[in-house]
Amino acid sequence: MNHAFKIVIWTLLSALTLSAANALAAGRTTQAPASGLAYVVRYEGAVAPETLELLKAVSKAESLRQSPPDTALLLESRAEEDRATFLKVFSSDGHFAARVDTRVDASTTPVVLTYHIDPGPQFNLASVRFLLPDGNQVPDDAHPPLAELGLTVPGPFNAKAVVDAEDKLAAFPRRHGHPFAKVDHRQVTADFAGHAVSVVWTLDPGPVASLDGVTFKGLTRVKEGFLAGLVPWKAGDRYDADLLARYRKKLSSLDLFSSVQVEPDKAVNAQGQVPVVVTVTERKHRTVKGGIDYKTDEGPGANLGWEHRNLFGGGEKLSIGASASSIERNGEVSFEKPDFITPKELFKAKAKVADEDKKAYKGQNATGTAVVRRQFTDAVSAGAGVGYRTSRIEEDKSRPWDNDTQYGFVFIPVEAGFDTRDDVLDPHKGVLTSLSLAPYFGIISNSPNFLRPEASVATYWQLAEKPGLVLAMRAAGGSNMGANRRDISPDLRFFAGGSGSIRGYGYQSVGPMRGKTPVGGASVVTFSTELRLRLTELIGIVPFLDGGTAFAESLPPLHQPLMLGAGLGLRVYTPIGPIRVDVATPLARRKDIDDLVQFYCSIGQSF
Repeated sequence: MNHAFKIVIWTLLSALTLSAANALAAGRTTQAPASGLAYVVRYEGAVAPETLELLKAVSKAESLRQSPPDTALLLESRAEEDRATFLKVFSSDGHFAARVDTRVDASTTPVVLTYHIDPGPQFNLASVRFLLPDGNQVPDDAHPPLAELGLTVPGPFNAKAVVDAEDKLAAFPRRHGHPFAKVDHRQVTADFAGHAVSVVWTLDPGPVASLDGVTFKGLTRVKEGFLAGLVPWKAGDRYDADLLARYRKKLSSLDLFSSVQVEPDKAVNAQGQVPVVVTVTERKHRTVKGGIDYKTDEGPGANLGWEHRNLFGGGEKLSIGASASSIERNGEVSFEKPDFITPKELFKAKAKVADEDKKAYKGQNATGTAVVRRQFTDAVSAGAGVGYRTSRIEEDKSRPWDNDTQYGFVFIPVEAGFDTRDDVLDPHKGVLTSLSLAPYFGIISNSPNFLRPEASVATYWQLAEKPGLVLAMRAAGGSNMGANRRDISPDLRFFAGGSGSIRGYGYQSVGPMRGKTPVGGASVVTFSTELRLRLTELIGIVPFLDGGTAFAESLPPLHQPLMLGAGLGLRVYTPIGPIRVDVATPLARRKDIDDLVQFYCSIGQSF
């Protein structure tokens, strides 16, 4: 059993165990309390519902109700502890004059513990000052504006906002040449007569410095020269903590290290420069991975792969993989060389062979590409290369007179991408856009010349953190332009339907048809919308709507309706990514073509 599959099984068993444990715990909480002074808790006063829920959550009397005290005096002790805690809760939200009175009525059964609460007025943040250690004012250009700190003057006081602002205050000079800036002191003063709060921060910016070279610690197999070429600053540049954070993110993205620290050295040298120390822990550079999936329209599938991420010590990646299902068997080898021309270029070569038996055709094909890609910014990249593709179509199921036909193409892929996702496996926010344009030149007599543009964009919005709620949307399209659809190899035509495009419809079943057999389109448009609700750390549900179709024309006609599919998914979150189980139904079911439901199970989000 492969390693990834073991993790999946372990996670599912853990989920079942956790559910059973929770059920047993729930059963215990419904039992009668242990012997002692049984009591109930009541709250009086004008308290906002969300604040009341918070008070209940932090109350010791509430949490220990199933362990009652032996006497009323001990219950009063619990109430006094709660009183002190409640006042801290109110103070954190600017209610410094709040009153909490407690009363224990032991004449009833059960005993009644009552909290009478008067939140009092909410104090306003009236003034914010920034001082240097010598008592002088910090210059206006040496600290961020209040709006950037998340503070409003005058405005309701909130302790969390003040604490968060302090972190931003210390970070500001570190981005402007002060590597050792820190907040020395914070003084918060409440004026009970005027219901106002003033905050004074003492900011020690420390010395001004520029950046020096980089010292690496912890390297064993990764070459220092490779990492040095990725440094985003030159010696003598003004110190900027954002540059260090950007470099740390870059090193972490290489998948070569289990931990990365990028920090300034302890002191500024005689030249007014501060060296940067990079401390890493290398992870294992070889990985064996595999997975299984099942789809109603495609049947069971499996994949297995091996990867080496540091082949020659410079982050070179060699990947070998194979997958198989009832409709396709393929093998793939890819090689990536970072720092190809400059540190911003990546060279990638890939070769893939496939044996396919799909609804529209049966045949074999092989593709090889070599691409150089440049990273212009953290989010923007583009590349270009050359490729070759050959196909043998044993059976064109909609055009049997074209059986046993060979095709051959040389193509020139030009690509661009924009990626601001916060997580590749399970994004919560950001955008992923890809554009490609490839002219195909036929090198066999029956292979036409044509232009193939493709585009996709996916966006992610985190609507709420608790519970986790993410709106994910994707749109994609492509076209073969300049050649008749019938002359293009069936494995280069466009199809829609299935888990990767329109769930609810069978694989390749949406688009031009000859009877019940897909013909393939000259263009395609698809879209998906998901509302990803994470109920617990382990479990989530996803209602979704997919749509689109393949078109006979290279320019999609506006009058042709789109096919829609809807469904509900289950997500089980694991260390290797979410396990996805989706059930979908076609909203425009076609007689003798579409099933009532389709079922999909795999690893990873749908997009």
